Amino acid sequence: MPAELIDISRPLAPGLPVWPGDVPFELRQRTDDGVLVSAVVTSCHAGTHVDAPLHVAASGIAVDAIPLDRYVGLAEVVRVVPAGGLVTVATLPAGFEPRAPRVLLRTDSHPVGAPVDRRFAGLAPELADWLADRGVLLVGIDTPSVDPFDASDMPCHQRLLERGLTWIEGLTLQGAPPGLYRLLALPLPLVGVEAAPLRAVLEPPRGGAR
Repeated sequence: MPAELIDISRPLAPGLPVWPGDVPFELRQRTDDGVLVSAVVTSCHAGTHVDAPLHVAASGIAVDAIPLDRYVGLAEVVRVVPAGGLVTVATLPAGFEPRAPRVLLRTDSHPVGAPVDRRFAGLAPELADWLADRGVLLVGIDTPSVDPFDASDMPCHQRLLERGLTWIEGLTLQGAPPGLYRLLALPLPLVGVEAAPLRAVLEPPRGGAR
C-alpha cells in the first residue's frame, strides 16, 4: 500500500491571515440553474506559496519559468529552534548536513491562523549560502516569509536569488516529523507573475523510516 501523504499546505479560506496591505483571500459563489460557480480574489502570496525571482528582481524570471523538477523529489524536514527571530547555521541540529537537495525548515513559530506580524522567524542570509554550498536547490519554511517581518530590504530573498535557490513560504510542518520524504509541491501555472499558491504534500519513505 502507498504511504499516506502528509499535507503541508495552509488552507485557503476567507479569514486567512495575509501580509499587511496584501489583498485578502475572498471567495465569491453563485448558483445558476442549480450549478454552483465559484471565484476567488487573493494575493498570490497568500497561504503556502512560492516566490519567483521576479518578486525581488525586475529582470528575474516569473513563476511559470521555474523548472518543475525543483518542486518534486527528495526533501528533508529539519526541526530548528530560532534564536532572536532568526534561523541560522548555529540553530541547525548539531552535526546537521543536508541529505537532500530540498530542505524544509520547521520553526513552529507561525501557527495556522496566526496574524502576520513580527513574531514569526526568518532566515539569516548566511544560511542561504551554507545550504547552497552543500547542493541544496530549494528551501521551504513554515512562516509567511524567509525574511523577518521588519526586514524591508529583504536580505534573505536577495541572497537566495543570488545563489539560485527556489524558496517556498507558508508551509505547515507540525505533522511532519524530522526526516526524509518525497516532496510534491506544484504551483499554479500563473504566467508572468512573481508568486503562486501551491499544494504541497510529503510522501513518507517506504516502511515509515525516518
